[in-house]
Amino acid sequence: MTRAPIQKRSKEKKRRIIVAGMKLFSEKGFHGTGVTEIANAAKVSVGSFYSYFKDKKDLLDQVSEAYAASITKGVYGNLAQNAPYDKCTREITAYIIDTAKQAHTLSTELHREMLTLKNREAHMAQLDRSIVKSLQDGITEILLRCEENTRIKDINLGARLVSGAIEETMHRCFLEGEEPDLNQAFTELTDMCHVYLFKKE
Repeated sequence: MTRAPIQKRSKEKKRRIIVAGMKLFSEKGFHGTGVTEIANAAKVSVGSFYSYFKDKKDLLDQVSEAYAASITKGVYGNLAQNAPYDKCTREITAYIIDTAKQAHTLSTELHREMLTLKNREAHMAQLDRSIVKSLQDGITEILLRCEENTRIKDINLGARLVSGAIEETMHRCFLEGEEPDLNQAFTELTDMCHVYLFKKE
């Protein structure tokens, strides 16, 4: 049975295990990483590992939660706030794409593991939906702030469609390696989203 850390030292130990797990899962994948390796990297005993986590999958769940939060609260959480509203709408669109690139390159291996598991694990599917939703929310807020320059009638629908296209392209480029020319793929994606969302400048 695992325990919830109460003392500061226990919380720090659990945090070190999560950080080590995130690093190793990112570098070597879930199946390529062992519990002993994680414990060594966290500078804890294997017994300590099992006092905080049922197994490696339990750690992956908690690492994935931390990773998803770093995107939803960190990268996409500030999407609308940091948008370059003083620039042209093409640059605002490019900013959205660049932010999505940042979100998908924090840890491509860990992101790939989450997507692999999302069809079998409800928890992983929920985390993936939270990431997509945070991108949609950010795009919606940007469109509302630029409403006089948008050409779409339904901003929420537009944000959903564009975020879907962005997610698909990011997965093809970074997680599946399906696009040989990344610059061309991102330029075409930016042009497509810009023409769909905004009026001609």
